[in-house]
Amino acid sequence: MLRAQSPASFVRIDRLKALRRHGFSVLVLVTLVAALLALLLQRGHIDPLDRAALPTIAVSMLVMEVCLRLHWLTLSQAANTTYFFCSAYLLALFHHQFSSFAPQYHMLSEGVLWFPALYMMAFVQWRARQAAQVVAGLLLTTLVIAAFHLIPLWQSGHLSERLLASTTQFFLSGTLISLIQYLVASARQHYDELRRLAFLDSLTGLPNRRAAQSILETLDASQQPYAVVIFDLDFFKQVNDRHGHAEGDRVLTQAAQLTGQHLAAPRLLARWGGEEFLMILPSTSAEEARQTAERARSNLAAYSFTTGQVTASFGAAMLGANDNHVQLLGRADHALRQAKASGRNRVLLAGDGPDWPAEPPSGRCAPALQSETQAN
Repeated sequence: MLRAQSPASFVRIDRLKALRRHGFSVLVLVTLVAALLALLLQRGHIDPLDRAALPTIAVSMLVMEVCLRLHWLTLSQAANTTYFFCSAYLLALFHHQFSSFAPQYHMLSEGVLWFPALYMMAFVQWRARQAAQVVAGLLLTTLVIAAFHLIPLWQSGHLSERLLASTTQFFLSGTLISLIQYLVASARQHYDELRRLAFLDSLTGLPNRRAAQSILETLDASQQPYAVVIFDLDFFKQVNDRHGHAEGDRVLTQAAQLTGQHLAAPRLLARWGGEEFLMILPSTSAEEARQTAERARSNLAAYSFTTGQVTASFGAAMLGANDNHVQLLGRADHALRQAKASGRNRVLLAGDGPDWPAEPPSGRCAPALQSETQAN
């Protein structure tokens, strides 16, 4: 079965990618500034760990930024690598402070304040369950490190109440922050899933009419050229009448797969209603729209359905200079009705046929066309 993504992935995918890419560039800049400030504030007595780790992290981030610009790395790979470096540094810092800072001041250093940021980054980068596993692994690792250092101190009677309280607060606050993040991320995922389902046709798995209209409105606002193709399964009512609605549903599902299998993002197929479907084809010429529709028509006509041959009639239209999606759909629908009236199982581009009115005739003046439409 052909499955659809959420409408957000159709409508805002480019914007979301750009935002994430920009966010990584900002993260690189912040890392460079933070590393430089940390080294400047420690000048004269730079911690050995920071002397090695901070320049390494800064250079690694710069290298990944260059690799991203050259398309040698994906954003996901760069983000995962960054998280690994940050985690490794903070865990090393946590271990290191028990041999330097903690024995002298009887408390954890301010460096541990970065751990909550690391926990929150996990829930931004991954889904709730995977992020919770990553954070749990970090918490468990820090717990093992703390136990490794604190148990000998407790056994020797040198464990101060201040250090014990500081370590306890670290784990309690980290666990609470992680739990809150998990609950928020899980609620967000549940909301996204409900929203996705609201824009999905439950039978075919395609975007539904609401999703398609949202996408068309977004394309109108972007003022980019696009084409649409409306098609309708021929004599579909007879399939339901002769074979039952269950078989009719199976035909609709198979038709969706056959006609949409060659559409790659950002092109998409939506179920417009009943046995009617809509192709949305951004940055597509009228001739390309015709060819796309013809490929879908031939795929459908050549397939052996259990109910017998199933065909469809197609109407295509290209966005005009002063058009919006409402006018465009009207012209495509007009071309679809022309295709049906001229024999069905064919593709017509708006403007190819006779100069019919934009709206279907009504009343007693056009009984032939009315019966044609009613019969699908």
